Amino acid sequence: MKKIKSPEIPPSLDGDTQNRIDKAQKTAHARKREELAGLHAKGQLALWPENERGIPNELVRCAVFSAKNRKERRTVYRANAPLIVPVIGGGEVIYIGEELRQDDETVWMQLVHLAKEARSESVSFTPYSFLKTIKWPIKGASYTRLLTSIRRLATSGLEIYSNRFDKGVSTKLIAKYEYSKGADTPWKVQVFNKDDELLFLFDKLYSRLDWETRLALPEGVTTWLHGFFSSHREPFDHKIETLAIGAGLSLESTEDEYFDEITRIAKRKTRLREAKRIITKALEALQETKFLKSFEVTRNGLGVRQRFLHFGAIRRVSHDLS
Repeated sequence: MKKIKSPEIPPSLDGDTQNRIDKAQKTAHARKREELAGLHAKGQLALWPENERGIPNELVRCAVFSAKNRKERRTVYRANAPLIVPVIGGGEVIYIGEELRQDDETVWMQLVHLAKEARSESVSFTPYSFLKTIKWPIKGASYTRLLTSIRRLATSGLEIYSNRFDKGVSTKLIAKYEYSKGADTPWKVQVFNKDDELLFLFDKLYSRLDWETRLALPEGVTTWLHGFFSSHREPFDHKIETLAIGAGLSLESTEDEYFDEITRIAKRKTRLREAKRIITKALEALQETKFLKSFEVTRNGLGVRQRFLHFGAIRRVSHDLS
């Protein structure tokens, strides 16, 4: 009987060879970063019209910008206990900082848009003009809310691992900012930094959201679903559970560990039914705005089948998937 040879294990690279490979990879990455910075300066990196806003797919398909009510107490995630959320479709985002909500996403998308239009890393604006653009009430509380949101964005940190990267990358949503207490005195925010990884997230794989539709929707699950569905060229089925987790709705609780398995399962089913109610109501709101043509909650509420008009694309998508 012929003896089967064991597969050969490739020899490990010697130190000098590995160092040369690492150096070449770093050089290529730095060259790509310079290329993206150049494209941004020419207005050729992120491409969308004035009536749309752009956001990386990884961020619009996960719960880093949670759909929870912005008035709820926000959790602060620390380095030794970060927020780890799955990206629907593959990957994960690790977040450190004060919890972000959908109002923070609106502020950030507008800042990115201003930087795109200015073809600059930094943007200047009066808080009055910014509030008018995002349609927040012009009053003292809104100025405070805007500044608080910018602070959250600037002090947070992200690690993103997705299909387009072969490793996790860290970045910041805002590099730095300056502000004045005068309503008509310009504020300055540095959105991009050519030495950071944020520009890589706008390299091709980003979504385009219809801005007026976004601002007209109830803030929370409805705006999250609008962003999520805008990131798809074709509609397909989703489980209620998948959408709930993606939006940051709680299906589990730290208190569950004190209950027996039967009680834990019962509580989870109750939360899932509530998630179904909230998501169905949000889908109805999207249908009223004509963004969503039709939808169907199937399998006793365990799935969503949708048909929608994708405003971010030139063509209309209106066929159903079985």
